Amino acid sequence: MHHLQPTVRNVPLSVQIGTQLREQIMNGTWPVGTKVPGEHDLVRTFGTSRNTVREALRALVHLGLLESRPGDGTYVRSTSELGAVLGRRITEESVNEVFEVREALEVQAARLAALRITESQIEELRQLLRGRYEGETAADRLQADVRFHQGIVAASGNPLITELHHGLEPAVIHDESNYSGLNTEGFLLTEHQAILDALERHDPDGAVAATLQLLDGANRPSAPK
Repeated sequence: MHHLQPTVRNVPLSVQIGTQLREQIMNGTWPVGTKVPGEHDLVRTFGTSRNTVREALRALVHLGLLESRPGDGTYVRSTSELGAVLGRRITEESVNEVFEVREALEVQAARLAALRITESQIEELRQLLRGRYEGETAADRLQADVRFHQGIVAASGNPLITELHHGLEPAVIHDESNYSGLNTEGFLLTEHQAILDALERHDPDGAVAATLQLLDGANRPSAPK
């Protein structure tokens, strides 16, 4: 609660409260699944009425950032307004569309990452790539793979690409059984290493070519990338 500030004049109280709660959600202070402070606590923190607090919470529920569970409380549903909107747009029938959009984002992210990636980001990708093939369990290898691709997208230095990519992630069903064979001789090792090599050379064309090679080698939509 120490992150929240008292309200000020000239701006509707519900808007001020909603803005502060939104910041706590979007900056990761309150991750997905977190139960936010109750109405009584928020009333006390902001020094305002219960109706004003309810109005602020309703607005965030409408945006898709919060979810109200009657008799239980209010929980964070998404840390991104864009992700919440994408979540409503995506259906089982649109999974192939999602893969195509994510692939387009990953290709452009690889191009930008080759220009902008830092040595510390490269080292993190090296470790994740090792984890993708040397992790003890399928879950460990899966997590390393997901984080590897997220790391490349983040290294693009474009927050909108990162948010779009992250917002599409829930639609991609990762089946751990697909990763049971991920080991040192694992699936698409050469292609993954080629992307990392291009990023280390700061070679945008090479990074794009390697990413396309990886995407061509992966069986969509169920195969891991």
